[in-house]
Amino acid sequence: MAKRCLIETCKREAETYCYHCSNDVCTKHYLEHKKSIQEQLHPLVDEINFIYEHIHYDDKNKTKSIPQYLINVYSQLDKWKTDCYHHIDIVYQRIRSQIENIAKSHQHEETQKTIHNIESLEKLRQQIKELLKEGDVTYRQLETMKRQLEELKKKEQEPIKYPDIRIITQKIDVEKHVSVTTDIKHSTEKQQQPRSPQKISPNKNSFVHHRFVGWSSSGQTIEKCPMCSEIFPLSMTMADRTVHINDHLPD
Repeated sequence: MAKRCLIETCKREAETYCYHCSNDVCTKHYLEHKKSIQEQLHPLVDEINFIYEHIHYDDKNKTKSIPQYLINVYSQLDKWKTDCYHHIDIVYQRIRSQIENIAKSHQHEETQKTIHNIESLEKLRQQIKELLKEGDVTYRQLETMKRQLEELKKKEQEPIKYPDIRIITQKIDVEKHVSVTTDIKHSTEKQQQPRSPQKISPNKNSFVHHRFVGWSSSGQTIEKCPMCSEIFPLSMTMADRTVHINDHLPD
C-alpha cells in the first residue's frame, strides 16, 4: 500500500522523504519545504555581511584610535618624564644660583680693590698738590710717593684671579628608574616555568621564603623586588608590588 503525505490536510501520495520535517511528503510539499529552506539563506547572508562590515570597519577604527589602556599608560609615562624634567630644572636652577653667587662675590671683591686703589691714588694726588703749592719737598717725601705709586701700579697690573669653578656631574641611568610590568608577562612566566617542590634537608641550614602579604606599618615602601632585584616603577601600587614579590615565592 502506498504511503500518504504526512502533511495534515494533504491526501496525495508520498514521493520522497523530507529531512526538513523528517516525514514522507508529496512532491508539492517537498518543493514548498525546499523553497522555505532556500528563503532562509538570504537573511543568513545579510546577517553575515552585517557582522563582517561591523568587524571590518571596527578594526579600521581601532587602528586609527589609541586604546584607552594605552592612553592611561602613556599618561603615566609622560607624567614621570615631566616630573623628572621638573626635578632636573630645580637642581639646575639651584646650582646656577650658587655659581651666580660665587661670581657676584668675586665681582664685589674686584670692585672693592678698584675703589681702594682709586682712593689711594687720590690721596697721593692730594699730597703732590699740596707739596707743589708749598714749593718745598724733601727727598724722603719724594721717595715715599714714588714707592706708593709703584705699589699702586703693581696692584693695577696684577692679572685678575677668577674663581676656579668646576661642575662635577654624573650620568643619570634613567633605565634604573622606570620599567614596564604586565600581567600577561607574569602569567606566561608561570606557564613556562612550573614550580618544583623544594627539598629541605634537616641536617643543613635551610632558608624558607614566606609569602609577602603586606607592607610594614612604618610607612616605608620597597623600591625594588628583593627576589629578582627589579626596580619598581613609581606608578606601581603597593598591592601590585606585593603580587610581584609573591609570584617568586612558593605557595
